[in-house]
Parts: sequence; C-alpha cells; structure tokens
Amino acid sequence: MIILILTCGNAFSQETVGLRDVYTEQGLTYSNNNNKLFSGKAQHVRKNGHLVYEEYFEDGYLTKTITYYNGTDEPTPSTITEYYIGTDNKKKTTNFGLKKPTVEFIHYDQNENRTLIERFEDEDLVYRCEFKKNRKHGIEFCLDKNGEELRIEYENGKKLNKT
Repeated sequence: MIILILTCGNAFSQETVGLRDVYTEQGLTYSNNNNKLFSGKAQHVRKNGHLVYEEYFEDGYLTKTITYYNGTDEPTPSTITEYYIGTDNKKKTTNFGLKKPTVEFIHYDQNENRTLIERFEDEDLVYRCEFKKNRKHGIEFCLDKNGEELRIEYENGKKLNKT
C-alpha cells in the first residue's frame, strides 16, 4: 500500500527540488528558478542523505506532504497528509506504525473537521468512528483488552448506548 501511494505521487510530480528552491506567496508556491507556479516535489534531505520530508505541488497548490521516520535504511513514511486543492485544509491524514504494522486514516471535510477515523493492525480493523462537526456521531467500533468487539452509539458527541 505504501509503495502504491508513493508511486502514484511520483507519477504526478514533474520536478524534484529542495525546499529552499521554492517560495510561497499568497497561498501559491513558485519556483525560485523561473518565478512560475511550481508543479512537482520539494524535499528536505539531510546532509547524510536521509529524506526527512516532502511536499507535492500541482500548479502552485500544495496537494500532499510526507514525513519520514528517522533512522530507517529506506525512506519509511510516518505520516502522509493530503490537502483539498486550492486550500491549506487537510483532506486525509494517514499515519503508519514503525514497530508494528498499524495504519490510521483520518478523513476531514473541507472545513478541516474530522469526519472519520479508522485504525488497522495487521490489516484488521481495530477502531472506527464517524464524526460530525468534530464530535463523535454514529457508531464507534473498537476492540477491548480481550479482543471483543465494542460498539458505542453517539449523537453529536453524547454517548447513547453501548452494545
């Protein structure tokens, strides 16, 4: 899944530069080389060659950022954040576990309010909760200490019942 995400990101990028090779003005990012709207990937790479952070742009708009774990042999993403085009508002954040195979997805509406959180361990769903205006709304699903399923119903942040 990580390889697919990174491959798709590379397919859309036209140019790879350092973060210092671009500048942002009034919400749009430009290339220092030609002062034109930037499309591509801007990276922060340490002197030792370790890739720390990437930003992806399309026609000057930020579309995605990737933060990498420190100290891994290959660049290993810790967080991927996708943005609504034309805004700095998050659309989706994906967090990856390093020590065990965990993935967490956080989805946002255009006002950056959470709408859904899903957590997986070894590709199995272990947590899921819907939100409305950043408050739990709907069924919250989780596993207890013994691995038993718990379902709690919420309405506008207030717990209604537990099943």
